[in-house]
Amino acid sequence: MNPKTPPARNILMVTGIVLVVLGLLVLVSPVAAGSIVIKLVALVLAITGILQLLSALRSAGRTQRVVSMVLGAIVAGVGVLVWFNTELGSGLLTTLLMIFFVVNGLWKLSSALRFRPAAGWAWLLLSGLLSLLFVYLLWRQWPLAGAWAIGVLVGLDLLLTGVALILLARALRRANSPERLDTISL
Repeated sequence: MNPKTPPARNILMVTGIVLVVLGLLVLVSPVAAGSIVIKLVALVLAITGILQLLSALRSAGRTQRVVSMVLGAIVAGVGVLVWFNTELGSGLLTTLLMIFFVVNGLWKLSSALRFRPAAGWAWLLLSGLLSLLFVYLLWRQWPLAGAWAIGVLVGLDLLLTGVALILLARALRRANSPERLDTISL
């Protein structure tokens, strides 16, 4: 993406609205949302492991087949274990969530700096900083964090990212409006 051409304002606006709605839905019942996320992760792990086991049967080399079968069995086993033991799944998901918030927060910070000429860039910067704050909060509560923490933090992140995108889209709309007077610098 060219740093001088921002993404379409409409895409930013629609994405922001969808994220705000999803964030509010998650925040209405964070425990249920956290439990659903844990179950979805378990399901994805189990399906991925099974698919890897099936893929291993088609592997050409014996070593590759054995390694692929062992890894597939481990991933499928972890998926089944997480499905039936949500506390284990909660700890695993909390760790993955911390990694996600670090990557997501850094992406938001770098995106905010790219949009610095736009009036709403500071909201995206704030959202990135809050994502990094969520990592700190999760780290402090990590052994005790359960489905509620996952639900609350995911809901807040969705909500704040959505608000930041809406404000950025509005700022871009104002910047490109025909009423805006441009001057020529010599």
